[in-house]
Amino acid sequence: MNILLNAEKQGGLCQTGGWLPTKMARRRYQKGSIRKRGKRNPVWEVQWWVDCILPDGAIGRARESRILGRVCEMTLRQARKAAEEILRPTNEGKALPYSTLSLEALVEQFFVPLAFPILKPSTRKRYQSTLNLHILPAFGGKRLCDISTVEVQRFILQKFNNGLGWETCNHLRNLLSKIFACAKKWGHFGGGSPASGVELPEKRPAREKRVLMPKQVALLLSHLQEPVRTMVMLAVLTGLRVGEILGLRWQDLDLERGELRVD
Repeated sequence: MNILLNAEKQGGLCQTGGWLPTKMARRRYQKGSIRKRGKRNPVWEVQWWVDCILPDGAIGRARESRILGRVCEMTLRQARKAAEEILRPTNEGKALPYSTLSLEALVEQFFVPLAFPILKPSTRKRYQSTLNLHILPAFGGKRLCDISTVEVQRFILQKFNNGLGWETCNHLRNLLSKIFACAKKWGHFGGGSPASGVELPEKRPAREKRVLMPKQVALLLSHLQEPVRTMVMLAVLTGLRVGEILGLRWQDLDLERGELRVD
C-alpha cells in the first residue's frame, strides 16, 4: 500500500470520543475521495478514513490514500470501481485497525519494561543482543503495520546467506513473533504476526564430530606444554567444556575425596 505523506498532512489523526477514546466510532459506508494528482503524469488517487491503534493503545482514525492508476490509462468511472474494491474490506468490517507505533518504540516503551523482568537473565541478555544487532537496525523505524511477512522472510534469508546459523535465524524469527504476540496482547497491534508465515531453509546436518583414540590423545599431550597440557587432559578425562575448565579454582578441588566441583 502506498501511503502518501500529503494525505496524512491533509487528514492527520482524527480521534473519536474525545482525546483518549475507549471505543471505535460507529462504522459508516465510505466511497472515498477520488482526485487527480500530479501535472506531468497525473494519477487517480483515493483517500479514505481507517481505524488505527494509537501509541497509547486507544483507537483513533487516520487518513489513508492509495494510487489507483494513471489518468491516461483509466477513466474516472474505472477509478471509482477500483476504489470500491480497495474500500470493500473496510466497508464490510473486515479491515483491522493498524498500529501507528514503531517497532523500536514498542520495544523500548513496552517489551523491555514488561517482558524482560519475567525472563531469565541469560534469556534477557540474548534478547537484548539480538534486538540491538539484528532486529532494530532492520525494522526499528518501521510501524508495526508496515512490517510484512515478505520483508521478514527476506530479512531471515539474508541473515542466513551472510553466514548466520540455522538456530540463530530461527531465534530471530521466534523473537519477532514474540514481540508481535505481546503487542497484540497489550492492545497495540490488531493483525497477525508477520513472522508466523516465515520459513527457514532446510536444516543442514551438523558437522561430523571426530573422537581421538587413546594413542592419538597421548601423542597430542606429548606436544603440549603446561598449563594447556593439563587442561586438555582434564577435558579428555572429565568431558568438561572449555568455559567450565577456565572457571575452575583451587577451592573447587578436594584432594582428600578425589572430587572436582564445577560451579
